[in-house]
Amino acid sequence: MLSSIAPKDIIPFRDFGLQWRFTEESHSLLAQEDLSLTQPLTRTKAAEFNEHSLECLGNATLLRSKFTDIESLIVSDDHESVRAWLQSKAIAPETRIAVSWDKANCVTTLWRIFCKYWDDFCYPSSDDVLVWSQEEDWVLYYCHHEIFEYGTRKS
Repeated sequence: MLSSIAPKDIIPFRDFGLQWRFTEESHSLLAQEDLSLTQPLTRTKAAEFNEHSLECLGNATLLRSKFTDIESLIVSDDHESVRAWLQSKAIAPETRIAVSWDKANCVTTLWRIFCKYWDDFCYPSSDDVLVWSQEEDWVLYYCHHEIFEYGTRKS
């Protein structure tokens, strides 16, 4: 799915609906290098990715029928322990991933950037976020109830 992204599918960061999360001092300022590696997608492509990602979900949880193994983590106030849990997954730091919030908002970035700023990508009480790689051999789901689920896809 990530391989289907063409230059016309990428929009300037200033036009991204959630850009304030990453560019305003009142929220978070991503390092310029990390920001340059985070590419927002057009609404059309975001809707396509969102529709595709929802195939993994059922009733606010990853569908057991699509995964061989699902690990869960209840998010705590210790953001470093959450970051360590994310980094413990067998995912190369430079892996390009898609991060989908809804039909209007999706970016591609690197796994290491998501891990570093996970709490800027995932807001409690408001966000349901799906993350996956080009190979789609795994899916990470953040539920607004502050639970992460990491699933390894069935072959």
